[in-house]
Amino acid sequence: MLTVEKTGNILNHFNIGFTEKAVVGYLQRGLLQKVSRIETGYYSRNTKYGYSIDKGSLLTFLLNRGIKEEEINSALPA
Repeated sequence: MLTVEKTGNILNHFNIGFTEKAVVGYLQRGLLQKVSRIETGYYSRNTKYGYSIDKGSLLTFLLNRGIKEEEINSALPA
């Protein structure tokens, strides 16, 4: 799970989307999937959204855009 803000940063890294609104737009179009909100740790306190982004859907989205898996893995948090 990733926060909307972190997902926006990752999309920005690949010059796909530059804001959180881009992430929300991809959610509305069904290109990314929502999951329940992260409830523990730093990210749970610093997000304004009531949901998180499924890491698998983000991986699939980026792979479909032609980005190599090695590049994706280096941009994703551990």
